[in-house]
Amino acid sequence: MADSAPQISVIIPTRNRADSLAITLDCLASANRDGIRVEVIVVNNGEPDPGIAVGFGARIPIRYLWTSSAGKGLALNCALDAGALGDIIAILDDDMSPLPDWFQGVIAICQRWPDRDIFTGQTPVIWPLDAAPKWTEDSSVRGSILSSAVVQGDVPLEDGQWFSGNHWWFRSRVLTDDLKFKNIWLTEPDFQLNLIERGFSGMAGPDAVAGHRIQPALLEESVVVNRAKKGGEKAWVRLQPYRKTVRQARLFHAHPVLARIFCILNQLRWRAEYFFNRLFLRGEQGFAKQLVALERMAIAREYLRVASTQSEYSVWKSSRSKARS
Repeated sequence: MADSAPQISVIIPTRNRADSLAITLDCLASANRDGIRVEVIVVNNGEPDPGIAVGFGARIPIRYLWTSSAGKGLALNCALDAGALGDIIAILDDDMSPLPDWFQGVIAICQRWPDRDIFTGQTPVIWPLDAAPKWTEDSSVRGSILSSAVVQGDVPLEDGQWFSGNHWWFRSRVLTDDLKFKNIWLTEPDFQLNLIERGFSGMAGPDAVAGHRIQPALLEESVVVNRAKKGGEKAWVRLQPYRKTVRQARLFHAHPVLARIFCILNQLRWRAEYFFNRLFLRGEQGFAKQLVALERMAIAREYLRVASTQSEYSVWKSSRSKARS
């Protein structure tokens, strides 16, 4: 790659959040980039307004792209299709605040793990209020629903898991013409699972830190409840399509009856947890446990629904196969 080409291309998909985008760009423009060639690619799929991105052009190399196609996955594909990307392609949401040594941390993790291709750093929460609601102190709520991650040391990407889509990066060497982001809510998890299926692996490291600025609306109880229920899509992305590298998919494929029984029991367990906490554990602690139970119920229910629609997880197909053998 030519010396003038970037080492790190940071893609920021954004839609009608100019003020939040400006904070993220200011963090990147203020960060230590000594010895690192970087560029930022702002992909706007909202109202076309290059003003914010262009305004930072004097401080950090920026490319501004606009697409009329709605959806984060399509915005990311717009950046991939534009080409001329760096060896490392980082994806940040427009509500992230990278710390001053973030670029250096990205390079450090990649250099420490030359055989890995998918990465993330630490994603602590930045609250919009002086004091966050007590229910946010639950570690499961922070990690699963508010997309926060704090790691101690290097941690490999586990089977059937993924790094949060608001803060992660990958090596451009993994890209092929047929590898694209789907236009779905969990587009980054789907993309990462596809990479794992192709033989690539991931690593989280503590060196690169980018805070997640929680939008005030996300702390409204009705909003976070809906987000917990939407967590069922995690089951959808694990089972569709069938990937042999995903533990849950292998279980449903090899033992469709046992997998269904497990999900039914799991759903009953979390339903009982939900109603118990709703009745007997009041206040914010009880609300946190209700959120976790709602998400777990949604995931178990979605596993059962998806498994019933996919031939790879058919009970009858498995029975016929065993009979023939």
